[in-house]
Amino acid sequence: MYIFKIAYDGKLSFQTQPHGETVCDKISNALLDCGYLDNKDRVPLYHGGRTDRGVAALGNYVVYEMDKKPVLPRVQSKLKWDGIWVLGCKKIEIFPEIEHRHYQYTLPNKNHDVELMKKASEKLIGTHYFQNLSKRDKTKVKDPVRTLYDIKISSNDYFITIDIFGESFLWNMVRRIIRLLSDIGKHKIENPEKFIELILSEDYKKGYPPSPAEGLILVDVKTNIDIDLDSYVIRNLKNSWEKSLNNSLMRLGLCKTVLSKT
Repeated sequence: MYIFKIAYDGKLSFQTQPHGETVCDKISNALLDCGYLDNKDRVPLYHGGRTDRGVAALGNYVVYEMDKKPVLPRVQSKLKWDGIWVLGCKKIEIFPEIEHRHYQYTLPNKNHDVELMKKASEKLIGTHYFQNLSKRDKTKVKDPVRTLYDIKISSNDYFITIDIFGESFLWNMVRRIIRLLSDIGKHKIENPEKFIELILSEDYKKGYPPSPAEGLILVDVKTNIDIDLDSYVIRNLKNSWEKSLNNSLMRLGLCKTVLSKT
């Protein structure tokens, strides 16, 4: 088996689908085209985290049943138009043990009360019943109790950055936590601490809406395995994101001009 550390820009959903247009499908096809993978093994055996379309990743991973060590620049050449980067790989004998997952959300700063958000976030840290802050998946039976290790919140004039560390997460759980904290920061919830206690209880059945997927990135899935990164692919990743940053900064300037002139 080989474990691959991967990054992607969020244009595609993660998990293999019949239509073939997902992160896992693209990676499988690249490995097949390069002759490293048999078609019978095209579905990954294991992964670090399933993400929806719109959610980016810098430190997810997939595990494939394969024997030959791949040349990563060759694999990357098959992915150069897909917003996917295979950052490193390593041969393994057993599946990795996950220590924690780290998500980060970038939220537009609309005069939020950041200190109130920080205070409210403390009530979410620890082991709680998070069913009401997740999307129910009727096809699977999952324990709604999850453990959050830490939530860190920082801000500047434009953004609020929220880092969430946990053992594991339910479907849409992070995005719903973000929406809750954002609404608290906008003073939309009268008694934040009391409401958090309510929404973390099994008696509450209304749930809570999610924030947009586009602000979320899976920063890392920390495991007990160290994976050496490929310098060529890392350089390719940085060049692509620097180009996106420059385009975004130009767009930001245009937006500020339009808003200031109208």
